[in-house]
Amino acid sequence: MYWNQCTKTHARLRKIIGALGFTHVDPSRIFCVRGYGSTSEAWARIWGLPTLWQQVLGTRPAYVVEIIEPEFSRLPPAEQDRVLIHELLHIPRTFSGAIRPHRSPTFRINRRTVERFYQRYIANSRQHPHRRRRSPHPG
Repeated sequence: MYWNQCTKTHARLRKIIGALGFTHVDPSRIFCVRGYGSTSEAWARIWGLPTLWQQVLGTRPAYVVEIIEPEFSRLPPAEQDRVLIHELLHIPRTFSGAIRPHRSPTFRINRRTVERFYQRYIANSRQHPHRRRRSPHPG
């Protein structure tokens, strides 16, 4: 396995974060990589930095979105956006470095939830096609 930083994916994530109003997500603490050589059947994964590591390293919460190649690139752009939204939904409102599970008593990350957020993303993107949203966090 090897990974490369991916600025294009990071730009897409910033656009999605802004369009969906995910003010709890700090894009400057989201890192994107493309992974090659994985035997996983996933299209993408999100990795959080646990609190223990944050304390030991003296750093703030962070997340890595890993795009699995070549699987992700084979998807149509709309499906890629849905995959990225799915990964962002794993970030809890506390932005603590933890990963939100697929099922909890109050929230589910499934196809229906992702589609609801995708439709909101499309609607907001059409309303403000040239509007750039600023990150709520400095950095």
